[in-house]
Amino acid sequence: MDIASSNLRHISLDLKAVARQSEKRGQGPARSHHPLLPPQILQMTRQWLALGGKHPPVWSDFEMAEVGLVVPYLSVLRCHYDHSFSFTFMGSAVSAVLGEDLTGCMVTARDAVWGEIDWYRRCKPVADIADIQLLAGSTNPPYTAAVDFIAADFPFMDDAGGAVSHIAAVTVATIN
Repeated sequence: MDIASSNLRHISLDLKAVARQSEKRGQGPARSHHPLLPPQILQMTRQWLALGGKHPPVWSDFEMAEVGLVVPYLSVLRCHYDHSFSFTFMGSAVSAVLGEDLTGCMVTARDAVWGEIDWYRRCKPVADIADIQLLAGSTNPPYTAAVDFIAADFPFMDDAGGAVSHIAAVTVATIN
């Protein structure tokens, strides 16, 4: 299954440049204007850049309190050495979009789809290249209407800086 067949589409936009430019203009998270980007994604991008600069930050430096308004849209996945991932946190807005809280669920190549999103195809490239990924997609889990979303996935390194240990995934429902 490729990323296109899993209802996920890459967005070709330099998220880091957009975040830096809006910050230079003095726009705070609530006043950032970009036709594709929700303020939650820009706020998380700024925090990620502030922690890491040119390289992905170390996970132990990340504090959820620093991105308070983003937390409902945030999912945290721990990266395991066998190329699997486990949800360690899922915000209430993401749970509402998916129709369930995935905290504690494992994502593997064989068990990849949760809430009609192929999380393995979403997370593995981020863990492999250790860079931000910006996506758009849709989900239609049981008992809910279809929901379109925009998402950004942020890699964080282990304390030794050798491998991606966590992915902070921001998922924001879009209104058509």
